[in-house]
Amino acid sequence: MAATMLLSETAVEKSPPVSNWPWLAEFRRKAQLDFRSQGLPNTRLEQWKYTSIKALADTEFQVDTDAMDVQSSLLQRDKAEYLKAEQSAAEDDRLVFLAGRFQAGLSRISPLPPGAKLLSLRQALEQEHPLVRAHLGRIAKHQGHPFAALNSLWLDDGLFLYLPADCQLRRTVHCLFYSPSGPSSFTSYPRLLILLESGAQAQLVEEYLGSIQPGDDNGAAQFTDSLTEVSLADGASLTHCKLLRESAQGHHIAGLHVEQAENSRFQSFSLTLGGGICRNDVQVRLTAGGAETRLDGLYLLGGRQHLDNHLRIDHLQPGCRSEVFYKGILNDRSRGVFNGIAVVHPGAQQSDARQVNKNLMLSIGAEIDTKPELQIEADDVQCSHGAAVGQLDDDALFYLCSRGLERNQARALLTFAFAREALGRIPSGPLSERLEAMTFDALASQMGGALSMGRESLMEGAL
Repeated sequence: MAATMLLSETAVEKSPPVSNWPWLAEFRRKAQLDFRSQGLPNTRLEQWKYTSIKALADTEFQVDTDAMDVQSSLLQRDKAEYLKAEQSAAEDDRLVFLAGRFQAGLSRISPLPPGAKLLSLRQALEQEHPLVRAHLGRIAKHQGHPFAALNSLWLDDGLFLYLPADCQLRRTVHCLFYSPSGPSSFTSYPRLLILLESGAQAQLVEEYLGSIQPGDDNGAAQFTDSLTEVSLADGASLTHCKLLRESAQGHHIAGLHVEQAENSRFQSFSLTLGGGICRNDVQVRLTAGGAETRLDGLYLLGGRQHLDNHLRIDHLQPGCRSEVFYKGILNDRSRGVFNGIAVVHPGAQQSDARQVNKNLMLSIGAEIDTKPELQIEADDVQCSHGAAVGQLDDDALFYLCSRGLERNQARALLTFAFAREALGRIPSGPLSERLEAMTFDALASQMGGALSMGRESLMEGAL
């Protein structure tokens, strides 16, 4: 049986994994020192004030993931869930990871344009070693991000995407990170490195899928610590989607670090439909004029789910634009946290920074802590922020019921309409249709028979 160890001990007491390259061994050793200097965060830290990871820190996780046969752990229900996800992304280039390990037999990559590179991180370390060495860890810093240090220490596999100048990928790159259920707890540390040269364009989906069905309390806790680094050169454009569908036993802490050059475009949509203790740390640096970023998100929380969204956008040069639009629907005894901050640095004149967070509370036991912030050190700017927390409007419910809808159906219609405003910010196409269908299914699971009127009828009414 493989040894188990507390999460903090795996970073302090265990030696870094052996590497064939001295620079990678040194990279991991430095990450271990960075983690030791910080340790696991606690609620005494302002950035973690509303998110306790004590339950996660007290769990003993399997240290040697090689000892787990991830193929044999795919139970029948897991296969059905995997196939469902696989079919929904049938037109994408797909890279599948089980327990953090790339599965070539389950993946599909179409022929790429000249000069483009799309492969697992393990393969990239062998085949694209100079590129990986030059950029790994350049954008994602460890200071203030202990889980980024933890990922750098234990990184083993993930995605590497490189596009040369003016290269355009026609097919979406879909990364499916699948956490099979098992009798013991284990961790995985996916690392994604995305490099787009001048004028390059791509669309990327990160999907994290847990194997245990909603309401199933069986299975050991699992933990995913993912880290994504994105470098966008002049005029490059990336559309990014983060889809989180972990089980209640699937804890997830992720970092997304982006650096944008002149006139680059980054658009990201985060959809959270499942998970136990989850946190998304998003850091965007706008380093040259004309850079634009848009961060949109929707989260549907139920049971005792906990989701913490922490976003920071740094306007470092004049003439950059950022927009944040997040909406949440919270039910049962779930808890959400939103902290978005836009920092306009000295000299970053004519910056445009806007952020909004709106939340719909479906039960008296749910809780949201929201804090949008602006830090402005320039005088010629356009900046705004706002937050709203509320319940379904009684007058609107009465109006719909007076037109023949049952009260549960009226609640479902108004709730889906609230969600659809955020979903409408996704570019139209197969991806937006898929996310709308997933959102409907998640609401149906939470509201039971209230959605018996069907998705098409509900969507038509929500318009």
